[in-house]
Amino acid sequence: MDRTPRWAGWLTASDAVTGAQRWQFKALAPVLGGVTPTKGGIVLFGDISGNFYAFDSATGKQLWTSNLGGAVAGGVITYDTGKGQKVAVAAGMTSPIWPTAPVTAKIVVLGIK
Repeated sequence: MDRTPRWAGWLTASDAVTGAQRWQFKALAPVLGGVTPTKGGIVLFGDISGNFYAFDSATGKQLWTSNLGGAVAGGVITYDTGKGQKVAVAAGMTSPIWPTAPVTAKIVVLGIK
């Protein structure tokens, strides 16, 4: 039985002082990788269907999404090159316990404006 059509993952933002839920997002697939908040107010994360997301950390508004062609299940880092901010994410995780697409793993580097 194929269970992937019922898959979902949740990202929940909470107020660090009160613990109250601020917003919540239901992703298309489980979220196994790291979630990276930035000083600029962006939250970055991916799911195991290969979708990579950027959200406004205060409002929960989705800013953009892109399919990276492989499951995102590792860390997400962001850094300044002196010529602009970049985001690096590992995509292409495969595992015998998760029915992800068999692809070659890669590091994807994106620019943030």
